[in-house]
Amino acid sequence: MTSTNREGGSTIGSGVINLTNTIVGAGMLGLPGAMGSTGWLSGILIIVISAAFSAHGLVLLSKAACLTGRPSSFYSVALASVPRFTILIDAAVALKCFGVATGYLVTISSSMVKAMEYLLQSPDPADDDRYEYFNSLLLSRQIWVIGAMMAALPFSFYRTLDDLKKASALALIFVFVLVWVIIAYANGGANPCENDDDDELTCRGDVVPFTNFASTVSRLPIFVFAFTCHHNIFPIVNEMELLSQRRLNIVISCSIGFALVIYSIVALEGYQTYGSLVRGDILLNYPENMPVTVLRICIAFMLTLHYPLQLDPGRRCISSLVKVVLRWCHQKKSNRRNLSEYFCNPELERQESDESIEEEQSDGVYAPMEMSHGRNPQEECDDRIFYSITILFLALSFLLATIVDDLGVILALVGATGSTLVSYVLPGLMYIKVYPNKDASLVMAHVQLLLGIVIMPLALYFIVTEKLSH
Repeated sequence: MTSTNREGGSTIGSGVINLTNTIVGAGMLGLPGAMGSTGWLSGILIIVISAAFSAHGLVLLSKAACLTGRPSSFYSVALASVPRFTILIDAAVALKCFGVATGYLVTISSSMVKAMEYLLQSPDPADDDRYEYFNSLLLSRQIWVIGAMMAALPFSFYRTLDDLKKASALALIFVFVLVWVIIAYANGGANPCENDDDDELTCRGDVVPFTNFASTVSRLPIFVFAFTCHHNIFPIVNEMELLSQRRLNIVISCSIGFALVIYSIVALEGYQTYGSLVRGDILLNYPENMPVTVLRICIAFMLTLHYPLQLDPGRRCISSLVKVVLRWCHQKKSNRRNLSEYFCNPELERQESDESIEEEQSDGVYAPMEMSHGRNPQEECDDRIFYSITILFLALSFLLATIVDDLGVILALVGATGSTLVSYVLPGLMYIKVYPNKDASLVMAHVQLLLGIVIMPLALYFIVTEKLSH
């Protein structure tokens, strides 16, 4: 069995593919709609600024990871920087990843149902009666959630991001298909008003350079969410061969640069196609025809391949917390301290755990197990944790996706809280705590932290007020 902490095995290309695929996901479908609320000039400026700060946050986290040593994770860096908040940080990252992964399943099922509605439409009513049961299955969201889970299942048990590079490369092909279709509709290659009898007045709105402050700020979480990939920088650091900050900067620059180009094209072309009438999901504007149906299927495949990229960091965060709890439980009650002390003081936790193991080994508790099948108890325990967390994550995500058909509000709140926390607040805070030298990087870390602290409550306020006004 391969180790969960395999180091030094991946290349720069593998890192770029996986990090890019983590960034470029379902979030880009909402960028034209977000630009519809900000205007094209404000939207482009926000995309560029979001890309710059996202890249800077990745650099800060990678530097902090290198300073604390491999294998790195949010938990290990948090222990070295803000130990009192390790539980909250890992829980927040895991919850964010779970919410996004579940959102993928919801989007997949909705896209496939829409695609099937077009493919199964029949001019002959007799055909509908003949295949009524079969059609009802294909038009069921629950069936496609099951299908997506089965398709993602083999990739969900991979232990490293490097193992996912082929799946990530395949997913990028579907990204190019999406961009190609959006460009085609924006530049006359296809008719975007096909369902409106070629009346452009019914499907096109005004295109403006900017809108009002409240509308613009309320859409900031969508842009922040679109560039959030910071949870996967740690496995890239762990698996990078010939690790150096220069090599990590190349991975970050290439990934963010590629996403910036793709997002700018999608947002600008999608917005100019429908103007102010562009919807939150650009696919809802397009006519129901064969090219758009194929596009929906491509997006479903793309998000299925993206699912493990959210499961992996969520599993790592949960695993870090579970291992601390298990080591605490193995302590003798007479020596056991408060659980919170173990999360906040790793040296105390390791010291007492080693003492407990030595005592049990002296009593012969571990002696028979160490030779069992050439595996030691720690490896077997790690495997149990790995499989248990993976199965639980998949099961809960599946259950939630089958009963909820709209995660729009939840994902907006996740973008304003979880994404801002992961992309802005934590990179700045952790770097400030672990980096000893006062230089330009430390100044920018303070800027990153301050910006996150401002964006989070401000965006939440305007999101809530906008929902209440509607």
